[in-house]
Amino acid sequence: MPTQLPVLVGIDGSRDGLIALTWAASYALLHAAPLHAVHVVDEDRHVAVGAPPATRDDGSEVLDDALDELELIGFGSASLEVRHGRPAQILLEQSEQSQALVVGRRGMGGFAELVLGSTSQVCTALSTKVPLVVVPDTWNPKAPPRGRIVVGIDGSVEGQDALQFAFELAPTTGAEIVGVHAIEAPESYPDPNVWDDPDREPWRDTADELLARTLEGWIAKYPDVAVHWRSITDHPVLALARESQDADLVVVGGLGRTAFSELRMGTVARGLLYHSHSPVAVVHHPDS
Repeated sequence: MPTQLPVLVGIDGSRDGLIALTWAASYALLHAAPLHAVHVVDEDRHVAVGAPPATRDDGSEVLDDALDELELIGFGSASLEVRHGRPAQILLEQSEQSQALVVGRRGMGGFAELVLGSTSQVCTALSTKVPLVVVPDTWNPKAPPRGRIVVGIDGSVEGQDALQFAFELAPTTGAEIVGVHAIEAPESYPDPNVWDDPDREPWRDTADELLARTLEGWIAKYPDVAVHWRSITDHPVLALARESQDADLVVVGGLGRTAFSELRMGTVARGLLYHSHSPVAVVHHPDS
């Protein structure tokens, strides 16, 4: 039997890093997979702030905190490692030999990272090999599961990869799948008074047809997974962020590297990282 690839999680000494570690441990347990936690000592940052060599982070305190957290949640088998370099680059390199990469939304990065840590943003933009899960500090590991995995559906190839991730995860957690398609109605759209049915937006039929067509094959493949779907008139980020308040996870497709920019990612994925109340899984299509 081939060796199960590990779940990789980035830790940085912050509360967010420990929350991400807890989420990653739960995910690893569900998949009977090893857990590998990595703390990357960013030497560039030490040089920038002028820290004396004797006071620079050797990673030992971060690993001790991680071990204490794992012991607290009863997860006994994990490997921990300290690396030196650029955090996002190291994590992305190691993720190529992992089944998922998990990071916290915010770390101990100072003013530039108060809303969204640069490591999580860069990893989300560039992680095309494996699913990238960003865990916000609003996620409470002690709260009972909601039993809902929300998937953003737009009919794209990336959306199919996101659905595959969600449907493979749902049976292990007992969660239902909620497919959401959000439509932004243009301001120039005809006045409701001229609609065929004033009580039903005219784009609903097209949206419902897209949802049914997109989910049909997955429902047949996973008949034991409860599936619901709905179309929402709103910006996709706002719609999914609202859904995240009552979800265990939101899954969206992303965009991979392009010839034009290595920092390109889907605008919905980027916006959702700022606003989601639940962890977000960004699943890139390898060829995108």
